[in-house]
Amino acid sequence: MYDTEEMFSRYYVDPVTAQKNIPNKWKVKVNENGKAILLIMVQKCKKMILDDIFNIGSVALSNLWIEIEGPSEVITPLPGTSRSLPTWYWYITPHQLDSAWAVSLCSLVGVPAKHVKRISLVGEQTEIRSGEVIEDESIDARYSWTEKIKRYPDPDIITGSHRLYGVFGGRETEAHVRCFTHFLGESEVSLVATSNSSVAKLGFGTSLSGFSNPVWFKHCSVKYKVGFL
Repeated sequence: MYDTEEMFSRYYVDPVTAQKNIPNKWKVKVNENGKAILLIMVQKCKKMILDDIFNIGSVALSNLWIEIEGPSEVITPLPGTSRSLPTWYWYITPHQLDSAWAVSLCSLVGVPAKHVKRISLVGEQTEIRSGEVIEDESIDARYSWTEKIKRYPDPDIITGSHRLYGVFGGRETEAHVRCFTHFLGESEVSLVATSNSSVAKLGFGTSLSGFSNPVWFKHCSVKYKVGFL
């Protein structure tokens, strides 16, 4: 993935409910405040290359992940970044993409993906930004948010590292994500969802308040491994 604008939002949620969304093989990470973290990461990607072959082009995607426990790890920083953040570990739901073509190609190589009608990020990454994911208009499945942003004087240019796990049908996936990331600021985010949305079906309610970072990343690589149960 190249030249991508991102909303990296996190919400403190009930860990018991979070664990119900995850096979017992993985354990939800419980933070010092006794809460788990739900990540909703929305991206507008200028260029995506799949399997080093297929040029998908411009695509928008949304990711709903729950933080899980994992060993301490700090990877080698990518050249040009100041440092690496500690690796985050996540249990993932299928990536939501606004391109049916991209979903088809992802499915061919074993990457879990789901087509949604529209994904938007509106406004500059300065003071106020909003967005919406319309999953299905016919059953009113959607979620939307507003960010109040405090911009950094200069971007924090770091290497981000994420390890992803999921079970989809008869397949188990594992992935490592490494990103050349510009953290541009901090923000407060308010999100609302309809009862038919993927967010609401996780069991955390239809109204969430959390914290976020407006992000731009130069490039991001994701290496997937797919196995059969």
